[in-house]
Amino acid sequence: MNLKEVIVIQPKQRLEQERTSLRQKRRIEIIKAATAVFARQGFEQTTMQEIANEAILGVATIFRYFPKKEHLIVEVAANIVHSEIEILQDVLHDEGTCYEKMERIFDALVFYHQAHYQQNSKLIEAFECYVTLSKEPLENIQIYQDKYDQLIHLFTELAHLGEQDGSVRTDTNTVETLITMINVFGNFSKKMSMLHDTDAFNTRVDLNQQFNILKTTFLSALKA
Repeated sequence: MNLKEVIVIQPKQRLEQERTSLRQKRRIEIIKAATAVFARQGFEQTTMQEIANEAILGVATIFRYFPKKEHLIVEVAANIVHSEIEILQDVLHDEGTCYEKMERIFDALVFYHQAHYQQNSKLIEAFECYVTLSKEPLENIQIYQDKYDQLIHLFTELAHLGEQDGSVRTDTNTVETLITMINVFGNFSKKMSMLHDTDAFNTRVDLNQQFNILKTTFLSALKA
């Protein structure tokens, strides 16, 4: 390839990169807008036009990126799981034993008082109901499943660390034990995020105390 060919190709590559970057940025903006509208109105009541208005885009542009509303619903749910993955990755790749990292994961999952996570918890709960009640499998549900599989992979990686460093019990299936504990603790935290400040669901037990009891119970059962 001579110099002249390089000069001709490079601008084309740069233009394609810019287009790809713009498409990705717009895609993220649409998902963000959909998240906001879904949180306010729910999945069923939201229209693509309302999402377009929120994103300050034409509705035709929304349909070009997401041909069906259910595609956006799955993308929003997958994006929430991705944010959970990032939290777990930060803990997993930090220093410490498996037991110490489990303790930090439990602490990171106590987010009931944060508005952002309250919104995410309600959306995930609504998404699970939406999937369960759908007459047909959602076309792009694999996008969500792939993200969920990444979570399971992280839990499995953490369990293998525990088997190696000896900080947690190994007389039971370590992978299944850790996945169960994190799943239960995470679901409890999501539920508390949804019901926080709703008097009708007040258990009369301080929420922080409930989290501490659950955390202590799990860590005591886990410690080698």
